[in-house]
Amino acid sequence: MHYTFNDYTPTISQAEASFKIDQLVDDALRRGESAYIPQSRPDRPYRKTMLGADLDYLSQMLALFDGRVDYDYSENLELFYDACQDIRLEHVGRSYTCPDSEAGGSYLSEPETMNLLLDRIRELSKRDRYKRSCADRRYQTKRQSEDVRELVNKVMERYARTLVLRLNFYYRESARQRLTVEQVFADMNELVRARRTNPAFEHLVGYIIRVEQGEDRGFHIHAAFFFNGSERFRQFHVAERIGELWEAITNGRGYWHDSAREWVKRGGNDERRGTGMFQRSDEKGRYAVMELMTYLVKDKGQHLRIRPAGVRAYRTGCIR
Repeated sequence: MHYTFNDYTPTISQAEASFKIDQLVDDALRRGESAYIPQSRPDRPYRKTMLGADLDYLSQMLALFDGRVDYDYSENLELFYDACQDIRLEHVGRSYTCPDSEAGGSYLSEPETMNLLLDRIRELSKRDRYKRSCADRRYQTKRQSEDVRELVNKVMERYARTLVLRLNFYYRESARQRLTVEQVFADMNELVRARRTNPAFEHLVGYIIRVEQGEDRGFHIHAAFFFNGSERFRQFHVAERIGELWEAITNGRGYWHDSAREWVKRGGNDERRGTGMFQRSDEKGRYAVMELMTYLVKDKGQHLRIRPAGVRAYRTGCIR
């Protein structure tokens, strides 16, 4: 009996495909089970497990590595692709298979191939290269936390008053299906360039911006903007102008969210929230801003799994 992946598997976005690879590798390393388990049924000799279900979108997952665009991949995506290459995974007809190393000239069935793929992922995860990549990402997160604390302190010490905004930039569900990570970076670059000429950024004195990736909203951007509070003081008005700019940059495909607005509506204190207007002497407020900005760069499972080669997902700037 031949086992093939569902021909009617829905098309998923680039963000979803890369997220599924990341989840597959994490699940494979956390659980020792196979993708398919043999069973004594002539009509169905294998039973698919939850790990097998992670492979339902295999063709779309592999498409991320087709070479048409030069990408940098997270350690889990690299591990997955190395394992596919290592077992010499092939797409033959409507099935995935690979050579049987113990029987010259013959090929494994699809269930056997998927089980071998998971075993190879586990084996390759023991290499120093993979462990080093995981450690590098943790170290990078630590350095970014230190960087944002230094920037916050530098900006808020310089001005008598500082207006702090924290905004999220998303893409509408209808746009996510065809959205590529290179388009997200192009939109982010345009937003960052606009700080020099667009009135929305008048009296901007610092910024932090980071591209992230979540399971539900796909690629998105978190940003913080710092303004000279002696010149700009209408917090929500400024946020709306920047949000409108984002909508224009994305031609209506994007939307924005200001969680501070909801916080204030619920009666929250800006000082505790880490957004709003802060005096230079407000030590508690400065600490809250630092904590909020540190959270912005923490690895909360929303790190990028795929990005254009050589670009930085995290950027900061301090304007003289």
